[in-house]
Amino acid sequence: MQRSNTIKGLVLYPVFLLLAAAILYPLVWMIYSSFKDNPAIFANVFALPSSLYLGNYVTVFTEGAMGLYFRNSLLISVVSVAGLLVFSSLAAYAFATFRFRGSTPLFMILLLGLMVPPQALIISGFKLMSILNLLDTYWALIFTYFGWTSFGILVLRNFFQAVPRDVKDAARVDGAGHWQMFSQIMLPLARPSLSTIAIFYFMWVWNEFIYPLVYMQTPEKYTIPLGVLFFNGRYTIEWGLQMAALAVATVVPLLVYYVFQKQFIRGILAGALKG
Repeated sequence: MQRSNTIKGLVLYPVFLLLAAAILYPLVWMIYSSFKDNPAIFANVFALPSSLYLGNYVTVFTEGAMGLYFRNSLLISVVSVAGLLVFSSLAAYAFATFRFRGSTPLFMILLLGLMVPPQALIISGFKLMSILNLLDTYWALIFTYFGWTSFGILVLRNFFQAVPRDVKDAARVDGAGHWQMFSQIMLPLARPSLSTIAIFYFMWVWNEFIYPLVYMQTPEKYTIPLGVLFFNGRYTIEWGLQMAALAVATVVPLLVYYVFQKQFIRGILAGALKG
């Protein structure tokens, strides 16, 4: 058995290393290319920079207004993710705890949100935000993202149902009501799952492109994806500037994952073990 595992390791490790290199190399190339000017990039596309050229980042934040787009994306993402966590956890606790007529069909209807791509709701969303007079505002995007609760409800409902009944009964014996049960027992236990959901939601909102393109009309309110798009159109031959803009857009999701990676892995493992 041990010999079989050793052979599998010798075969699989090189394959995994090749896959990891294939996935990571474009990211590494983008980052070190952002520190090269245009002549250096065209002289040798794959060569490392001979010296760190910071002019691309200076131009990105001064002429490209990437700092403004960065702030807009961060504000929208933080508010949206916070609201999604609140709404998802409350709804998941309700579906996991209360039994009422039509609860199962209602839950199934909510799960339809996982099957409908966001792009299919652009026209109806645009009409709704136009009626509410919210177009070209941050709230148009935030309220739209608040509707992406299906994923969080599914994950947290399964987690809340898997909490041992003894824990719930002990809390009820101590006089805990539903709010105390939810806030003081369920949420602390669900911290790994909440962190996992928060990472997924943050990635989706941060990288969302279609809705900002449709809703936002004022350049000062553009998000990072829109900023990168129009920055590319403005500097079509400046590859170093484009790499710097993409590096700025990528750094926050990487930092978010780095900070919450332990909780993320615990949430994934907890879901796998419960499954």
